[in-house]
Amino acid sequence: MKRILVTGGSGFIGSHFVDYLIEKTDWQIINLSLHTYAVNPKALEHLGNTKRYKFVAGNVSDAILMMNLIKDVDLIVHFAAETHVDRSFIYPRDFLASNLLGTFTILEVLRHLKKKPKLVYMSTDEVFGDVLKGYCKEDDHIKPRNPYSASKASAEMYCNAYFHSFKIPVIIARSMNNFGPRQHPEKLIAKMITRCLNNTPFTLFKGGSVRGWIYVKDTCDAILTILENGELGEIYHIPPDAYLTVPEVAEVILKLTNRQDLFQGYKGTRLKDDERYALDGTKMTYDLRWKPITSFDDGIKQTIEWYRQNEWFWKHVESP
Repeated sequence: MKRILVTGGSGFIGSHFVDYLIEKTDWQIINLSLHTYAVNPKALEHLGNTKRYKFVAGNVSDAILMMNLIKDVDLIVHFAAETHVDRSFIYPRDFLASNLLGTFTILEVLRHLKKKPKLVYMSTDEVFGDVLKGYCKEDDHIKPRNPYSASKASAEMYCNAYFHSFKIPVIIARSMNNFGPRQHPEKLIAKMITRCLNNTPFTLFKGGSVRGWIYVKDTCDAILTILENGELGEIYHIPPDAYLTVPEVAEVILKLTNRQDLFQGYKGTRLKDDERYALDGTKMTYDLRWKPITSFDDGIKQTIEWYRQNEWFWKHVESP
């Protein structure tokens, strides 16, 4: 039976991935997480009596802890990261410490182990910066434009360097805007849904920023596919189901919740916002024969219904 370490396994994507592994595999799962402001400690409470699951509280930058965990596993999926772009302008050092130094710690531990587990590093479309036209392929030039994306791009470079220099068995996965249950209300879709359900008026920044949207369970399936079938040293782009502007997403949510009266219009502009992200997912689609199966419309309906039925998760959570 395989043993896998999931870093950040109590976070949004990480917690769904842990659930997905419980459902789809017979692996032993270790979840290493810090319960930061963005993590709800009850997210995986339902797994408390699952024998195949173990939670460890800790920081990926703790080299001794990471050595003790990694030496006994076969696989690692590294989600742990600071992810909210707006916060990266206020606390850039936190993003450097978590996203780059945390990844560096894992790579260094792997360098000193004789038996090296396979590592999948979760990155982001934002490493390419503003993509005015076309779609970025895996080997296109990266041009991060904010502290968050710079920290993720830097970690990618270390992964690539350690693959070539020390034969670390690493694969990089880049995803786009995930949405679904258990997402912190600081994120756009969760924020709009909870505002509508809580009868709270809200505004949005001006602009028609284009993002690729993917339901979180599809991302989990893609990561498992990469983990099992991806080639070491490669980068894979996880294609979204749909590309939509922020106003288009808002229109869908307002219509489905029937709360158009709460929307107070577009005011101000988001700090240093990139207008468009776009990934070429050909390698996933043709090489690994994978594509998302959940449409944006179906995913957003499921997400709204989950937030409607699970006020315990978000009712008392502060969001900007």
